[in-house]
Amino acid sequence: MPADFVDAPLGGDPVGSLYFALGQSALPEGAEPVVIKVALTVLDDPQRRVLVSGFHDASGSAASNADVARQRAVSVRSALIAEGVPAARIVLRKPEVALGDADPIDARRVEVRLVD
Repeated sequence: MPADFVDAPLGGDPVGSLYFALGQSALPEGAEPVVIKVALTVLDDPQRRVLVSGFHDASGSAASNADVARQRAVSVRSALIAEGVPAARIVLRKPEVALGDADPIDARRVEVRLVD
């Protein structure tokens, strides 16, 4: 797994989110249309970088949750690269705990944003 996670602010323009099963980092069933849509949006704006952010909830081990969130972000990064997004344009953001009493599904997401 790449170690190039940055501690960047969550900014930019959201272009898509993928939602994962509990404890899973493989792309969920039905993710392909979302990945393709996100990749096309990203490729349509070649002057901007892509920020991929994994989230997790506060239950269980913080270290384990953060690791799964990292693995999910890497899965999304790999899928975007497979769709033609240059790896050099993709920045992986350090995992973050979903705020408050977020919906459990929402807490297991990866967001993709366009940033300057």
